[in-house]
Amino acid sequence: MSERTIRLHAFCSVKGGVGKSTLATACAKLLAKGGRVPVLVDCDLTGTSLADGLRLRAPAVTLLDDGSINLEAPPTGQFLSVEETRARRGRRRDALRGDGQKWKDKPLPPPYFNDPLNYAFLTGQPARVDALLWRHERDDRVLYLPSSSTHDDVIQSVEWFFGQPFDWARSFAWTLDGLAHQVPALTDVVVDLPPGIWGFPHEALVLVSTLLLGEPMPDDYPPWHAGPVRWAPNPFLVTSRDPNDILPALEYVARQRARVPSLKPVVNRDTEGLNALRAMARARVGPLLEAAGLHETLERVAEMSGLARLFWNGDVAVDGEHREEFREVTRTLRLEDEP
Repeated sequence: MSERTIRLHAFCSVKGGVGKSTLATACAKLLAKGGRVPVLVDCDLTGTSLADGLRLRAPAVTLLDDGSINLEAPPTGQFLSVEETRARRGRRRDALRGDGQKWKDKPLPPPYFNDPLNYAFLTGQPARVDALLWRHERDDRVLYLPSSSTHDDVIQSVEWFFGQPFDWARSFAWTLDGLAHQVPALTDVVVDLPPGIWGFPHEALVLVSTLLLGEPMPDDYPPWHAGPVRWAPNPFLVTSRDPNDILPALEYVARQRARVPSLKPVVNRDTEGLNALRAMARARVGPLLEAAGLHETLERVAEMSGLARLFWNGDVAVDGEHREEFREVTRTLRLEDEP
């Protein structure tokens, strides 16, 4: 079997609210606009969801006799309307509120990233992730796997923070492995990680470093080093221009430089210009980081009217009146590079 290359675009941040999800969504849309086949995986399981902001249509999934999702069934090829998707989300929320323990391992529709992640944790193998992918109402050629912002789903997800180290990363790797084998046309996976540089985000970057360095995966992970799929990571640390954000971001990049040399700090919604950002960072990073030249690795995405309206309008076009704005985003996110 010939080797396939799938690019893994990972977006993390020191804190929330810096536009990480916006850039991840723009990345997926730009990839699709360029003719690639991306899946946007919403890994932020801490209380937000891409499904809350984007006008997404959930798949019509196969159900078991008790009404829960059959996570082993193939895709039905059918999708709900935005209105029916929202109604199903409300019913899942109400069911969890009434008897959350009953449905803890038997999720009700619509499916979220939480569900195949839990399935992989319990079984050590991927669910039929291809049956759980959502689409945008406008058919932007991006496949979506949003997380759930429902309180009981979030509570269950937070338990992962207190489990064994790398429980998240292992289940995440098996879920990605399912995507790679179940979606033959897949070219890119865009990952929107939770805010913070500890726990799952750090574990995900350790996984990225393993792929970048060509090291074998642990025994209980998918054997990517020996399989037909080659994963090519493209990682970013998104920050605001606030020095309280940039400085810890640069320190983290410095600490991970040997293991994740391509981790790129990106200042989002910048209004001052790259030279001003680098000068500010140079004056504050301290002698060791200044000598390492990390302030010179900063890149920027200017404040953009199109991106600013993404979650208010439930969509954004990457062509038309915003075409010029997105050229800079394409360059900054290294989307023109060959894997």
